[in-house]
Amino acid sequence: MSYDFFPLFFILQHVLERGKPQERTQIVKNLSGQVVKMSQHKFASNVIEKCLEYGDPDARELLIVEVIGQNDGNDNLLVSTVRSVIIMPLFTYFY
Repeated sequence: MSYDFFPLFFILQHVLERGKPQERTQIVKNLSGQVVKMSQHKFASNVIEKCLEYGDPDARELLIVEVIGQNDGNDNLLVSTVRSVIIMPLFTYFY
């Protein structure tokens, strides 16, 4: 997925906010494996945030496991203050 497709990110956010549950689930499944990379992009991170906000509990768990899992890519994500947009909502789902 190229990160130069702002209109695509806008459409994905719209579907996540207003779409059917199965459409939301499909988006999350398709983004699986790219969450950390997308979280580090200015516009793509908005899509991940909407996935966390509007996804069902299973979808949220999938994203959370990917973010807190152990790999080289998410070290920067957990330390960076710019990425707090993604990290902070994670805490709301634990409580």
